[in-house]
Amino acid sequence: MTITRANFQAIIDRVATVPSLPEVVTQVCQLVNDPESNARDIEAIVIKDPAMAAKMLRMVNSVYYGLPQPVQSLGQAVPILGFKTIRSIALSISVINLFQQHTASFSMKAFWMHSSVCACLCRLVAEKASACDPELGFVIGLLKGIGKILLVENAPNEVRAIIAVAKEYNYSFRRATREVIDTDDCEIAGWLMEKWNLGPEIADTIRWQADLAKAADKRLAAMCQFADYTCALKKVRISGDCDEPVLDPAVWAHLGMDKTALMQVLTVINDEVDNARQLLQLARG
Repeated sequence: MTITRANFQAIIDRVATVPSLPEVVTQVCQLVNDPESNARDIEAIVIKDPAMAAKMLRMVNSVYYGLPQPVQSLGQAVPILGFKTIRSIALSISVINLFQQHTASFSMKAFWMHSSVCACLCRLVAEKASACDPELGFVIGLLKGIGKILLVENAPNEVRAIIAVAKEYNYSFRRATREVIDTDDCEIAGWLMEKWNLGPEIADTIRWQADLAKAADKRLAAMCQFADYTCALKKVRISGDCDEPVLDPAVWAHLGMDKTALMQVLTVINDEVDNARQLLQLARG
């Protein structure tokens, strides 16, 4: 089958319906950025969606967050965990359940495991390197690969070609994508972040996560690259990532970390994989 080399706009034009976050999640994200909001505001919004509220409360009370005592309401949970953690929980539940389409060539199970481990690692690196709020790191790590799913859903022929190229030449999914089409999953994911109104910091970081020179906040892009590299070392990979893991030396400088820090992260990555499994199980309910 001959594939016309599509550009970014051609791919986006195929997205008949832009995937949308539940209204409750959108409102929670807006409240996180509102200095006048409080725990009651969050709870008042979430209880409008009983299924979401139940899942969020179950996740809050899980061993994943390790509260000393169970809470009976989200109103109780917000002061303990903080607004940004509540945003992380809401986004995790909604996004993981929004995209579950399986294909023969692309493993959604492997994708979500990789994304969840990246989320946990980005939270860890954000804290260690003081790159950003750890919960912002978590959200970026969870969502940074989501452009791949839009390609899977809207450009299946191209994705089959991308994975074939990656396997033949030992390329990453991203490099193989640029060989097949004139865009990549980062650009597509950045576009979706803008559609979801998650803010310029998240959108810019995800769009330029692979290009330190173009990223507005180079520490956040470096955080993403470090998480991907660490996942690759531990063989936590997605369909189409067939390259040998290599880390840009500039990442160390931007994060203010050295290889000792890498070893510290590697010693806890098995715990982060376990955390990711718990996250996925809880999010799917």
